[in-house]
Amino acid sequence: MCAAPLALLAAPWLACAADFCISGTVVNASTGEPLRHAAATIPQAATLTDAAGIFRFCGLPAGAYYANAEKPGFTAAGTQVVIGPSRENILLRLQPLAVIKGKVTESGGEPLEKVLIQALSITTEDGRRKVKVESAVSTDDRGEYRLPGMAAGPYLLRAAGWQGAASGAKSSDSGETFAAVYYGGATDLASAAPLAVAAGSQLDADFSVTLAPSYRIRGVLAGFSALLPPKIELLGPEGDLSAAPVAFSPATGVFQISNVAPGSYTIRATESEGEESRRGEQAVQVGSTDVNDVLLTLAGTVTLKGAVRVAGASVSSPLPPACSVDVSPAGDSMSQETAVESSTSDDGEFEVPSLLPGRYRVKMECANGYIAAAHFGDADLLARDELLIIPGAPPPRLEAVLNRDGGTLDLAEDTDKEPVTAWLALVPDSGNDLHTRFAILKGKLSLSGIAPGDYHVYAWVGSPYEFEYANPEAQRAWAGRAVSVHVAERVHQSVSLKIAPREPQ
Repeated sequence: MCAAPLALLAAPWLACAADFCISGTVVNASTGEPLRHAAATIPQAATLTDAAGIFRFCGLPAGAYYANAEKPGFTAAGTQVVIGPSRENILLRLQPLAVIKGKVTESGGEPLEKVLIQALSITTEDGRRKVKVESAVSTDDRGEYRLPGMAAGPYLLRAAGWQGAASGAKSSDSGETFAAVYYGGATDLASAAPLAVAAGSQLDADFSVTLAPSYRIRGVLAGFSALLPPKIELLGPEGDLSAAPVAFSPATGVFQISNVAPGSYTIRATESEGEESRRGEQAVQVGSTDVNDVLLTLAGTVTLKGAVRVAGASVSSPLPPACSVDVSPAGDSMSQETAVESSTSDDGEFEVPSLLPGRYRVKMECANGYIAAAHFGDADLLARDELLIIPGAPPPRLEAVLNRDGGTLDLAEDTDKEPVTAWLALVPDSGNDLHTRFAILKGKLSLSGIAPGDYHVYAWVGSPYEFEYANPEAQRAWAGRAVSVHVAERVHQSVSLKIAPREPQ
């Protein structure tokens, strides 16, 4: 006797039957044409589609299945299917993958071999652009490159430098190099324009770079384990990883980074052993000569301690600040590190553990109040773009003051239609992260405890990652959508918002 699910006990013949089918068609999502020889699978079986793109699985007991299809040159697609009775109308649409290709030449027109080209997917974190390398390839001896298998979406293209040891007149250690550049000519991440890649398209994207003298950075790494080779990286001003080759001697601790263009950099060394990690960072400025005698020391994690005090709170009956404290890596546009979170206790004290040496941004959100002052040693964290610099030793305390006399904004969408769900960013003209607010708006929203000052309010539908609200370039592009508002201490006011419809993709 077969075992029947509770939902099928009223019809035991249905639960025991093993002659149900799942069938359907796999098509090209862009053209609607059937796809032959696509691999169709359910957890128990696999088959290939016929000339009409049809697949079929039979002899199956009632239940839930996941039907999936994939084919080279297309993104996979699948769906959950419940049978009992049979399902024979499944339609799986596979998006064709795109190709990005192009050529890299120097300003004089000569093709450049072994230039590293990266395709970067884009997201935002706390209003700042972050990227991830989705695909990378180096140019051939004709200076040409090809990035196949690209899913539809926006990408940044980057000529990052020489890939490894190139050959020929323009080699990675020939004394010439170029600064990393994005397609379109931008030299920094914030102003780089995304390239829209449509499904199944073939895009041409050429680069022209200007060669200039290259230099070397030499130094010594201290505090590393001889049994565990460290990773040494050269980072640009935005945390973008340089393609400059790195050589390291475990016997002596001496390292050398070759083929470096003039500019500001951070050398980072990282070593991980189990759950323990050590890191060291050193800022360097490369001008018109080699940089020598750099000392880079590895150190383990530290705990950031601090407190948020409430302005005007009674000593006999203090009001707890109720703040969250998030510390996230700053400037690491390609880093996959996440924020370390903490919260204040009733007496306002907090601890943020497991911070490696480096640069960080701090975000503090408090119930019904705003951060009126924040100091980390000698650093004033309310100054624009002021960062936490965590050393390889116990850091100074972070001392903050919470003021409960902030303003209140009642925000409402100006529409006679059904309100839409939108994302809202309240961005201070000062540019300070500690006073920025991000929320969901559905018709109406009230924000209290806002720091006095001038702000711009942005609201949009679609993805919460669509707007880089901490990026001045993005703010200028969205200027027509913004509403200006002045927030005064203990003043309650209303703001009407026009929410722009989502732009077509």
